[in-house]
Parts: sequence; structure tokens; C-alpha cells
Amino acid sequence: MKNVAAVMGMVLGLAATGAQAGILDVNLGNDSFRGAYSDALSTVLPGTTNGQYDLGLIAKPRQEDKFYQAHAGVVLTGSMGVPNVNLGAGLGGRLLYVHDHGHNGGALALGGQIEARMPNYDRFGLTASSYWAPSILSVGALNRSWENTIDLDYELIKGGAVYVGYRNLRQDIGGGDRSVDTGMHLGFRLKF
Repeated sequence: MKNVAAVMGMVLGLAATGAQAGILDVNLGNDSFRGAYSDALSTVLPGTTNGQYDLGLIAKPRQEDKFYQAHAGVVLTGSMGVPNVNLGAGLGGRLLYVHDHGHNGGALALGGQIEARMPNYDRFGLTASSYWAPSILSVGALNRSWENTIDLDYELIKGGAVYVGYRNLRQDIGGGDRSVDTGMHLGFRLKF
């Protein structure tokens, strides 16, 4: 649990350096939790206009799981160009650090995200993301990683949304290819 607190402290500390219009995202699954902070890339790299950075952690701290994945990512963001539809996307990558039952590894995962909002009623939204790291982009005990997430959210108050979602995180680490975190989760997003 000390490792989780240290990593979350680091993530939140880094997030506070540019906390102006960021998003704090926390969700809980059956036996896991995820915390992340994202913000405009211009808060850390002045002059950039259409990017976003993201810092996060997925943890399964129970003794039988002992899984942690920290990431730092950057995506180029923008509208998908569909008239009269609030549809945005991002393409980029994440640096991963993974610890699973004493095995450590890292990777560069490539992928992206999509966010859709209902026209004329943007309180409802759908977000999806997918990041894949093949063996050629992995180091240490991690041989490959693939994370897919989809969330359906509702903005309860301006800047505060609750959501339900599904995540499938599959990794080949320490010689075993398995789903390390699969299932439904509940969460909230706070936009500052």
C-alpha cells in the first residue's frame, strides 16, 4: 500500500504544477482502482495548442494481485470534423511502468481516444481509448500490453461527471499472457 500512496502522491504532485484546466479522473472496479490527471499540453510545453498530457496509475494492491501500472502519456487532440456532432479524438502514446508479482517492465504503448457528446444535450458522453505496446516496444519482464476502456458518463454538475465503464488490460509479463484487470468500474471526473 505504501507503493500506491507514493505513486499517487507523485502523480498528484506533478499534476499540481499546471493545475489550471485539468481533469482528475478516479474509478473503482471490483478489486482495482485507477487514478489519473490530464491537462492541456500547453501547461507544461508553452506554445503547443492541440495536445493533452496524462499521468495515471492502475492498482490492484491485494496480496493475491500485487499489480501496479503507472503511465505518462501525450496525445495530439482535435475535432474529428463531423459537422453538427461533438466528436473529438486524440492520437499518441504512453510510457508504462508495470509491476506484477515481483516482475517489472516498461513499454511505449501507442493508441488513442475518442469522446462523443450528444448534440443539443452534452451532459451525456461516451469515451473510449485503446493503447497497445507490442514486444518490440517493451522492456524488462513486460513482453506486450493492450489496454481497452469504454465509459458512459453523465455530467451531474458543471465540471463534475459520474460514469460507468469497462476496462480490459491484458499483458504478457514474466512469461504469462493474461488479463490483469478486466471488468466494470464506477468513477467520476472533475474538471478544474
